[in-house]
Amino acid sequence: MTTEALTLAARLFDIGAVDTVYRDVYLGRARAAMTGVLSIEEFRSLEQQKADLAMLPLMIGRALDRADWPEVKALSERAASLRRALDGRHRQMEIGRKVYTDDEIELDPFSPGMQAITRRTAKDLLAIRDRGVEDLAALEQDDAAWKGFYAGRRSALQALTLAADEQSATAGTSMDPREVAKRALQVGDMRGLAQLADTLMSTTTSRASGATATQSTPTAEQLAADLLTSFSDRTLTAARRLGLAARRLEARPELAMLRRYAWNPLLTDEAGLGRIQPVSLPAGTPEGLRERLEMSMIRPLVNSGGARHLPRLVAEDVLVEDFADPKGSEEPAASELLKALGFARRRGLTRIAIEQALLAHGAGVLEQRLDLDPQVLRLVCIPPDVHIRLGEAGKWGQQPLWTHFDGYLIMTNGRLRALAGGDVRYGGLNHLLGIGRDYDSDLVMARFAVVRRERMSAW
Repeated sequence: MTTEALTLAARLFDIGAVDTVYRDVYLGRARAAMTGVLSIEEFRSLEQQKADLAMLPLMIGRALDRADWPEVKALSERAASLRRALDGRHRQMEIGRKVYTDDEIELDPFSPGMQAITRRTAKDLLAIRDRGVEDLAALEQDDAAWKGFYAGRRSALQALTLAADEQSATAGTSMDPREVAKRALQVGDMRGLAQLADTLMSTTTSRASGATATQSTPTAEQLAADLLTSFSDRTLTAARRLGLAARRLEARPELAMLRRYAWNPLLTDEAGLGRIQPVSLPAGTPEGLRERLEMSMIRPLVNSGGARHLPRLVAEDVLVEDFADPKGSEEPAASELLKALGFARRRGLTRIAIEQALLAHGAGVLEQRLDLDPQVLRLVCIPPDVHIRLGEAGKWGQQPLWTHFDGYLIMTNGRLRALAGGDVRYGGLNHLLGIGRDYDSDLVMARFAVVRRERMSAW
């Protein structure tokens, strides 16, 4: 059973790097598989013993210099005992380290434009997809209790079209085909860039005259499916106890059309930064939104599932912590949800700590406390588009502090900066910035929401 459990956990870890929006689900299942072989408590104990063993030769050497033979004997026996405890558990420790300590955000390899960042070719993507399909098929056989879930994800992955036709790089855009081909050649994935161009550059832009892009009939954006959820009375009652409120977000197709201006690898300089394009904001849109839009033009944004953050802004049901922003140095409202995640306060939490807590406790909160399926919904920091859509009515963004937002900015060096915003000193509700994942200032607070996973997927 030990070998089978380790193989299952390793395969779950690997598929999480392919199907990244569900990576937390796979890691949660991997942790469950590891429990009978190497629990997280046992893993931490063995890691400490390994660290102690590494220090013992130095301590023994010092005891030898002092001719302290009783100490030499005691330390030597301790070293022998630790070696016996660790002997034969290298495989368990290797898998345990992946499952229990990994805090990286895996970038979705199939998201539009991501190939320009990961430097994966169309051939690479085909191999990744095929390997993922094989892993999911194996998981269907090895983990019968979750067979339905794996089958569904395998079907979704199989349906993902990845053509290696270089000529398709000019489809769906009025840009000079030669320039498109040149850019596509530089990033090495013509099909991926074609998909991005088709999604984000669907409207005609006259580059020669420098004219501003105009909105055409909003086909794909308007036809995007709403993300509606019928929460049961039991769920709503439990949500209120946790400090969550049910909210229905109205569709904003006029803002969703601004997706076309998002960072595009075809429109980047030599440093990989996007170019700011002239944009006519829809009537009635706050001018402060322009700076936020320009941020998304310069750098690619991803959500906590590693997929491109390109919100559809359709009608959507969410559960959200709707407390008022605290004033000044006032401590933000505590809640049962905060306690369930293992936190005593909202201020001063690093994004690494938050993501680890959501991984460890998020699924349990959904399933055990809210009677919701964590394979369908996900507990996250409030997404930036949800914050801005609810923030005006909630009078958020009127205090000198930032709120953690779900997602990350990808920097030119490939590193990630956690999304935050909403500080009145820098633009209020429309403000958006990236902070270090280990930034623990009291100037940042956490606010959580439950959303459907479909909103996070880019394919």
